[in-house]
Amino acid sequence: MSESLSVDHAFIRKLTELVLANLSNENFGVKELAKASGMSRSSIHRKVISITKHSVSQFIREIRLKSAMELLQQNAGNASEIAFKVGFNSPAYFTKCFHEYYGFPPREVKSRGLYNAEQNNNILSLEQGFLEQEAGGRIQRPNAVRKFSLRTFFLAITGILIIVSLADLFYNQSTIKSVKATRLKDYDKSILVLPFKNLSDDPNNQDFADGIMDDILNNLFQISELRVISRTTSEHFLGSNFTAKEVALKVNARYMLEGSVRRYGDKARIIVQLIDANNDQHIWSGNFDNELTDIIGIQSNIARQVAFKLNAVLTDNEIRKIEKILTKSPEAYDYYLRGRFFLNKAYTEQRVDIDKAGLIGSIQYFEKAIAADKDFTEAYAGLADATLNLAAWGWQQPGLTGFQKARDLSMKALEIDPECAEAHAVLGAYLVWAERRFEEGRKEFLTSIRLNPNFPQVLQWYAQLLMITGPIEEARIYLDRALEMEPYFWVVQNLNAWICYFEEKYDEALKSCFIAQDLKPDFGENQWLFFLNHAKLGEGEKAVKVLQSIAGSYPVANLYTDEILDAYNKSGIEGLFSWLIDVNTNKPIPVEGMNGHPFFIAWWYAILGNREESVKWLQRNMEVKARLYIYFNLVATNPDFDILRSNPRFLKIIDQIGLTTYNTRPAK
Repeated sequence: MSESLSVDHAFIRKLTELVLANLSNENFGVKELAKASGMSRSSIHRKVISITKHSVSQFIREIRLKSAMELLQQNAGNASEIAFKVGFNSPAYFTKCFHEYYGFPPREVKSRGLYNAEQNNNILSLEQGFLEQEAGGRIQRPNAVRKFSLRTFFLAITGILIIVSLADLFYNQSTIKSVKATRLKDYDKSILVLPFKNLSDDPNNQDFADGIMDDILNNLFQISELRVISRTTSEHFLGSNFTAKEVALKVNARYMLEGSVRRYGDKARIIVQLIDANNDQHIWSGNFDNELTDIIGIQSNIARQVAFKLNAVLTDNEIRKIEKILTKSPEAYDYYLRGRFFLNKAYTEQRVDIDKAGLIGSIQYFEKAIAADKDFTEAYAGLADATLNLAAWGWQQPGLTGFQKARDLSMKALEIDPECAEAHAVLGAYLVWAERRFEEGRKEFLTSIRLNPNFPQVLQWYAQLLMITGPIEEARIYLDRALEMEPYFWVVQNLNAWICYFEEKYDEALKSCFIAQDLKPDFGENQWLFFLNHAKLGEGEKAVKVLQSIAGSYPVANLYTDEILDAYNKSGIEGLFSWLIDVNTNKPIPVEGMNGHPFFIAWWYAILGNREESVKWLQRNMEVKARLYIYFNLVATNPDFDILRSNPRFLKIIDQIGLTTYNTRPAK
C-alpha cells in the first residue's frame, strides 16, 4: 500500500470512528464532525470528496445505513427503533434512505435471507463500500442481494482507490432496481383525499366539511408507511372533468378517499369511501352518525380504518398521535375547524396567491377556539401559522411584531404539547427568517419532520433552509418529498428549478420553470430562471427573447428590445450580461434584476468571471439597507459565486452575514 493510500485510509478510519461514537445523535452532522476532527468544514469537505467522491453528509449517512443493516441482521429492534439508534430522526426518512440505498425496505432484511453474520463478514470490499465512478462521482449502491459488515468497512474504502473503474458496471442495474422498488412501494400505499362534499342545506357548512376532511388528512399524515398527497393537490382538480382513475394517475396515487358531510340540527353524518383508483373498485366505506358533541374522534377512527385496509403498519407512537383527542370542547372544536377552513382557503386556487381576509378570518376563529379551551394546542399552532403568514406578507406592521407573536404562540402550543409538529415548524420559520438562527431553526424543522414526516409545509421550509446552508444534496431529498405531495404548488416547482440550477442541471431546471409558469404565469422570478438556464445551456436566442420579455414588463423599457439583440449579436451571451451590468449601473429601471441593486450587479459580474468587480459590488450590497436576502442568502450554495470562495473580502462578507460555516463549495 502506498504512503498516500495509507494516510487516506487512516483519515477515513478516524472519521468513521467519530461518526460511530456519535451514531445515535441525530444532530451530529458535517459541522460536528469537522469540529470533532479538528478541521474546518471546508477542509473536511474537500478531503472527503477527494478520497471518496462523496460529500461529508453522504459519508455520514452511509455509515448510519451500514450500522442499521448490522443491527437489523442482529435483530436489535424494529425499523423505527433502529432508525433512532443510528441517528435518523424520522423512521419514514430512514426507510426511504435505506430503500434507495439497498433496493428494499428494512422490514425485508430477514425475509431476503440476509441474516447470516458469518457469511456477511466474508463479503469482499467491492460489495461493501462507497463504490463509485471516479469521473462522474456517482455512488454505487448495493443491490437487493448484497451483504456487508462494518468490520470490513475500511477495506471498502481501500477498494474505492483500487477498483473504481468497476463501479459503473454495477451502478446502473442496482440504481434502476432501487428506483423501481421505491416507486412500487410508494404507489401501493399512496392515497389522495378528495375535498369532502357539503350535503347540508346550509352552504356555509362547507367550512365544517372541509375541516373534517382536513382533520382526517392530518391523521393520515402521521402514518409513515403511507404516501399521502396534500390537500392543495386534490383541490387542483376541483371542478375538473377528470375521472377518479385519471386524477390518481396524474398524481401517482393508487387509492382515493371520497367523503361527504351532512350537518343537521345538533347532529352530523359523515360518509367516506375508499376507492382503488386503478380499477375503480370500492375497498371500504363507512357511515358515521353522531351528535356534534360526540364527533371528536371520528376522524382518527376513519384514518385507522384506511390504514388497516391498505395494510399499513402503525407504530405505537403513530397510534398514540392519531388517537389523541384535540379538545374535549365541541364548541372549541367547531371554531377550530372553521379556522382551518379559512386558513386553507386563504390560498386561492392552485395556491397562486394568498388572501389577507382569509388569514384574518382564520385568526378570529382560532382565537375563539382558544377562548373556549385554553389548552387547545392545535388552535394555538394554527393561530401561530396564520399570524406568521400575515406578517410575512407585510399585512401586519411592524412585521417583526407579527413574527414575534407567531413565535410566542408556537411556544405556547409547545408548552402544552411538545410534540406539536406545526408549532415546531412555525418556530423554526421564525428562527430562520426573522432572526437568522439557522441551526436552531434547523433543529425545529427536523423535529417537526420527525413528528410528522408527511407535513408538506415543513418539508418545503426545510428545503429552503438547506438552499441557504447546504448541502444541496439534502435540499434535493426534502424538496423531492415536497414535490411528491404538492406537484401542483407553483412555489415548490419554482424551488425545484432553483435547486436544479444549483446542481447545474439546467435542462431539468427548465422543465420545472415551464410547470411553474403554467401554474402562475405572472411570477417574475421564474422568468429570470428561464434566462439564466438558457444562458448556461448556450441557448442565446432563447435567452434574448426572455430578457426582452423581462425588460418589456416596464413600458418605457420596450426601447431596450433592440439594444438587447445588438448586445447578443456583438458579444454573444456574455454581451447580455454586460448589457445587464450597464443598465443597472447607468440607466436602471424598476424591474427586478435591472433596478440598480448592488447584488444583481455583483451576480452578473460573477457569471462573467470578473472577481474584482463582483466582490466590490457585494461589498456595496452590505452598505444598503435592503440587502436582497432572498438571493443574498444563497451565496454559499450558488455555484455562480464559486470564483470568490477563497477571496478574503468575500470571506469577510460571508462571515458578516453568518454563512462562514456553510461556505464549503470548492473555489474555481
